[in-house]
Amino acid sequence: MIIQLPDNAHRISLRRVDGDGRASDVIGHLVASNDEQMVVLPEDRPAVWIPREEIRSVRKVPNRTVLPMSTPDALQRVLDVTWPGVRRARLGGWALRQGRGATKRANSVLASGDPGLPWRDAVAEASTWMGVAPVLQVVSDDAIVAEALGDGYELVSPTVVMVAKLEDLTPAAMDGVVVGSRPDEGFVGLWPAGQVDEAVLEEATAARATYLSVPGVASGRVARAGEWAVISCVEVAASRRGEGLGRQITRACVDAAATMGVRFVALQVEADNEAARSLYAAESFVDHHSYYYLRPAGDR
Repeated sequence: MIIQLPDNAHRISLRRVDGDGRASDVIGHLVASNDEQMVVLPEDRPAVWIPREEIRSVRKVPNRTVLPMSTPDALQRVLDVTWPGVRRARLGGWALRQGRGATKRANSVLASGDPGLPWRDAVAEASTWMGVAPVLQVVSDDAIVAEALGDGYELVSPTVVMVAKLEDLTPAAMDGVVVGSRPDEGFVGLWPAGQVDEAVLEEATAARATYLSVPGVASGRVARAGEWAVISCVEVAASRRGEGLGRQITRACVDAAATMGVRFVALQVEADNEAARSLYAAESFVDHHSYYYLRPAGDR
């Protein structure tokens, strides 16, 4: 069942005692409540309907703490918040994201956790909601990969997630950098020609973020999710590569992250981008996990 999570949904811990006297706790976001029942949506599985007569206590709880040693699933849910798509819903543990068709993450399904349905039924539900056969984002060892490949999907865009403690990084302001809450011309001008339009910008700004740019030279984006800052959209002008600007704009992004009160920083880099991975490793980022997109074969 697809659920639209309310923007103001509280995360709660609910203690219940069923008809046989068995006590258990349900932790998740409160989706609905009436005189007969409460509906709670856990992070990684389908919603739970709890009759009022079984409820013994309810309390608000903070979001789960995610650390650098947490699971790929947990960290992906942090990253998801920072590039969420324009329209969202949940299918059990799966996060459905729809944008304007411009970027993979904003137009895909984070296929993590239990959707509450067999693979093919879950894909069919997601397809109905999205209006197209979905692209699925999966961690590299996800159990659904083999089943998807057997159904004609293909793996594309292998990507590495790298993480660091903020205290281990080097924050440094960059000469000439412009910092703002929206992407300006200096930021947009660094993206590859023809790849930025209103659809891209709407997806990029769906989450609150800080945008950094040295017009014509370098750019980056930093978004916060709890105790994490996520760096993305790092670009250096082709004519200025090899001058150390990638390191400078990365440190400027870390400087912006430091003002957000976070403890950890994450970024994502294409697996075959050895130069960028080496730069980030030299800056104290370490590999956390890899992920792929599962795309219906023939789609481009």
